[in-house]
Amino acid sequence: MADGGSYQAIGAALGAPRLNQALAARSSLWAVCNCGREAALDASHWLGQGLGRHCIEDLEERVRCECGARRARLEIRGLAEAPQRPMGGVYVFR
Repeated sequence: MADGGSYQAIGAALGAPRLNQALAARSSLWAVCNCGREAALDASHWLGQGLGRHCIEDLEERVRCECGARRARLEIRGLAEAPQRPMGGVYVFR
């Protein structure tokens, strides 16, 4: 910063979540679209490509929604955080 102080983004300070963390016990990878759809994703295809150490934010462009969105926010959730409403319609694209 101009005053000599330092600035560190929150994600960098806390360590941005990585894809391989979604494989931890009692964790899962979820995609959430702006339209409201959300779905649990199977990350095995990405892991097979060697992307386990990538930040999940870097993989958001590889998700598609039925509404036509070409991106969805990715989250790592615990089993207790599963939504109570119907889900689906968001898919791994590549």
